[in-house]
Amino acid sequence: MRRSWVLMVAVLGFSAGALAQAPGPAAQSPSQGPSSATASPDSAPVVPGAASDATAAAPGYDIRLRQLRERVEDLKGRVFDSKTKLMLLREQILQNLIVEARASITHVNETSSALIIEEVLYFLDNEKIYYQSNRDGALESKKEFPVYSGSVSPGNHLLNVEMVYRGNGKVFTYLSGYVFRVKSSFPFFATKGREVRIKSVAYERGGAAARLEDRPSIRFEMQQQKVVEGAAGAIPGAVPVSGATDGGK
Repeated sequence: MRRSWVLMVAVLGFSAGALAQAPGPAAQSPSQGPSSATASPDSAPVVPGAASDATAAAPGYDIRLRQLRERVEDLKGRVFDSKTKLMLLREQILQNLIVEARASITHVNETSSALIIEEVLYFLDNEKIYYQSNRDGALESKKEFPVYSGSVSPGNHLLNVEMVYRGNGKVFTYLSGYVFRVKSSFPFFATKGREVRIKSVAYERGGAAARLEDRPSIRFEMQQQKVVEGAAGAIPGAVPVSGATDGGK
């Protein structure tokens, strides 16, 4: 009986030792925090594919930036072109305000009743600019009238005038048989920005004491003055440039 109890005690002691040596679940250290499987509240969630999307967006941003730069350069070019056009337009307007040169020619009749002007003919630089006959008394009724007014190139010019005189038979009958053709020329210089005003004056040289065939003559009177295109009138203060010039037959 006693031997049986000893065997039972030995078996129970062996079993207890085996159980004590078996590995159990690891005890958690108090210093250890929550399991590493638990995410930290401050950490952002990792979205799959986010890095690849950012890499793909970079080339598109570069393209838009390059397009924007190209548009800015294009606008700069347009602004420069506009400034150039404005400068050219400004220069053109200023050049148009001051004309190259101008000339005005006026016919004046100072003959007495003993002579009648039958025809007048004007040439400027060998180009005919005016003709008028005395048909229906067109020349007798006007003592002064304009012949030419316009722009001319700066430099030397030549005015040629021809007039046909006839004796007035109403004063003396024998005078109607007298016909005189008088030619005269007048060189002048046109200055840039100035107007040349020329008067071609038909008159009788020598007066009543001279022979009739020696009387018909032409003289020229000239003045120059500054002029601005589009202004209400020429700037006052005409300055005589040369004295009167007589023209012969």
